[in-house]
Order: sequence, then C-alpha cells, then structure tokens
Amino acid sequence: MKTIEVRGLRKEYRIPEKKPGPAGTVRHFVQPRYRTKVALDGIGLDVGAGESVGYLGSNGAGKSTTIKILTGLLSATDGHVRVNGFEPHRDRKRHVREIGAVFGHRTALWWDLPVIDSFRTLSSMYRIPPAVYRANLALFTEQLELGDFLTVPVRQLSLGQRMRADLAAALLHNPKLIFLDEPTGGLDVNSKASVRRFIRRLNQQHGTTVFLTSHDMADIEGICDRLIILDHGSKVLDDDIVKVKHRLAADRHLVVTVAGCEDVTEVVRTVYAATGITCTVLDRQRLSCAFDRTETSAAHLVGALMRDHEIVDFELREPTLEHIVQRLFQRSPAVPPAAEVRSR
Repeated sequence: MKTIEVRGLRKEYRIPEKKPGPAGTVRHFVQPRYRTKVALDGIGLDVGAGESVGYLGSNGAGKSTTIKILTGLLSATDGHVRVNGFEPHRDRKRHVREIGAVFGHRTALWWDLPVIDSFRTLSSMYRIPPAVYRANLALFTEQLELGDFLTVPVRQLSLGQRMRADLAAALLHNPKLIFLDEPTGGLDVNSKASVRRFIRRLNQQHGTTVFLTSHDMADIEGICDRLIILDHGSKVLDDDIVKVKHRLAADRHLVVTVAGCEDVTEVVRTVYAATGITCTVLDRQRLSCAFDRTETSAAHLVGALMRDHEIVDFELREPTLEHIVQRLFQRSPAVPPAAEVRSR
C-alpha cells in the first residue's frame, strides 16, 4: 500500500466578483456573482513508505492547497485521494493519528503553557502509551536540544526554539508520515542545519515518510531524495533530485589557480583552444572555465592545462538545485520541454 495515492486531484474555489461603487469596488449582494479559480488541475502522484519528497512551485502554484487536502483540512472538488489508506477529509479522526504536520509559523502548542505541558496534553489526546511517550520525549529532547526550554511558556520561546518544539510535538505519536510546510522559515543558520539533520535522520533511521514544501532550496537538497514541481496547478516534473541535476544541468565551472604566472591571460588562450569552453579571469592567478559536461570533462580540461602550466589548486562547481528550478520557471509559458519532464 502506498503512503500517498492521488489520481486526478482537482480543487476549485468560487471567488465573489466585485463591481465599481462610490467608494471603490463592492460585492454584488442582491445577485451575487462568482468566478471559478482552479487551484489544482488533475494532479496525480504516488509516494511510497519511507520516501522524502520535496514539493515545489511558485506562489499560487497549488502547494499549500495540496497539503491541506492531504491532511484533511480541505476537501477536493474531484479526484481520488488516499493517505495511509484513508480518505483524509472523510476519515479525519483515524487519518490524523497516522500523520504529523508542521505549518511554518503556526504552532500546534498551547501559547501560555510550558512546552512540556503541551507535550503531555498531546500525549493524552493521541493516547500515546507512557513508555513510548517517555522514549520519544527523551530522544527528541536530545536530538533537538529541547532541555533548556521544556519548562518555558511557548510565548516566551524564540522562533528557532518554537520550531524545534513544534517538530517534536508533531512526532510524539510516531506518525508514519509528516507534512512540513516551510519548516526552517525565519530560522538562523545553525537552527536550520539542526532541523534539517533531525528530519533527515528521522527519515533514514526511522523510515518516516517526509512530504516537504519550502522556498529554501537548501531544505530540499538537505532533506529530500525526490522532487515534484507544480506550475499553475499542474505537475510539471517528478523525479529523483540526483537525476534532475544530471539531466537538466550540464554546465560546470572549473576554477583553476596557476603557479609561477604573472598573468593568467596566457592560460586563457590555452583553454580557448578547446571548443565549447569559455573563461573568465578572476584575479592574477585564478580563472574560471565554464564547460558542458556532455562535451568535455573536468579531468580532460585539467589534463590539458597541466601540459603547459603548473596548477596549484582547482575547484569544480556544479549548478545548485535553486538555479535549476529557476531555469524551469523562466521558460515561459511555464512548462519544461517534454524531454525534460518525467512523471511517476
């Protein structure tokens, strides 16, 4: 059984239309008029147990709508949706016992209670066996470094502390699947790294399925193995992140430091002899060589340079996932060529 199974998912919203009035635009009250906005247009996807999936798209692409439907907060206009074998909106009580969710800046903790009291309340609500609760509390306290603020009211926590507490709260009942919506938004560098390591460890060591949306590509690269991209309510890419990088990003940059050379311009002339390579002089001893890995290799390029020059150091730089995603959305009208899209 798949953890998430979606077929033909469609979500429409009815939005009231407005008309010009003396003080600006006003709604039609006597005979209301509406227009239909399609948020999701026939989405299909499967997520197996233990997968870690990054779910991306520009603002308004339908990411949050999808997660709200999968968690049972919204009902679909049309389509087949099953999560852990349940229909989320109809089987909400049984469904929520099998999932956890962290929605960015919206806390699931009680604002005026100490963190530990919120944990105890959740333990009672989910009917977590005492032994399981104690084991999970000890594990999360250690890995998320909760010890210093377990007795502090939630309203007094920093954003990073509250986010870590929310993560622990969402996982106390050992959910099979966790939904994460911007889990590191607003956190400092160290807090982001700590949260990413924890989620990755949870996925790899405990087999918890992770479904993550984030505008921070470092979250996706640090946590997920698979990438799904939405655009205007439709799925345009679904593949392993490593394969996406390999297929959609052939360009590489080799930064070379040359010894015993007053000026690297003569090195540039040597490199220009190779086709498909362009060079930029960085300083008196360094240059950056841009090349296509399908036409040449870094090893071949380094070998060619070493025949005429002494290389002190070199660094190979590959495109980041953020640059790849930017390229996909810069292709107007918004859908990558068919040869670059793979759906599961």
